[in-house]
Amino acid sequence: MKKSLAGLVFCVVLLCLSRQGELTGQGLQKVEYLVDSILEKEGEYIRLLGGSSWILALPSLALITEEVIIIFQEIELQNKNRVKVAVAYIDGEEILVKHAGGRYMTQTGYLTTVIEALNEGALLRLANGLLLSVPEYDQYYTGWWLPPYKALLTRNMLYLYNLKKGKRVWVSSIK
Repeated sequence: MKKSLAGLVFCVVLLCLSRQGELTGQGLQKVEYLVDSILEKEGEYIRLLGGSSWILALPSLALITEEVIIIFQEIELQNKNRVKVAVAYIDGEEILVKHAGGRYMTQTGYLTTVIEALNEGALLRLANGLLLSVPEYDQYYTGWWLPPYKALLTRNMLYLYNLKKGKRVWVSSIK
């Protein structure tokens, strides 16, 4: 019963997160995030290399040393209440997480969607119209990524994480 309730809550929150993206026009949504690697894993419990521990809403097949991106954002529920949630992106999976212990430091970034890849991944167009240039050595990856996909752009706009692949590439803004 507990697992089915957790699954239902997970689905409702993911629906709210995806709807919120529709409402903001899939532009740049300012979020807090952290990037770390799995040090220890047991069932739904993971401990990260930085020292923090997290409980996953659903089990994951991720391996030890796998990179984890946790994005913290506020969502508005149908009753207009605002709730802060943490979503972990692990090995292409999107899983709600709860902080269980330890300290962590977040960074500021922008949650967005890459809607178009031009010139075999040399240019990426974001949902808000921003065009990003990708250096030649990272075009091997971006050339294979098929838009649309969720992405995290760092605050300084130097790196873009493909949340589906868990891979980071260097970028520079064109317009």
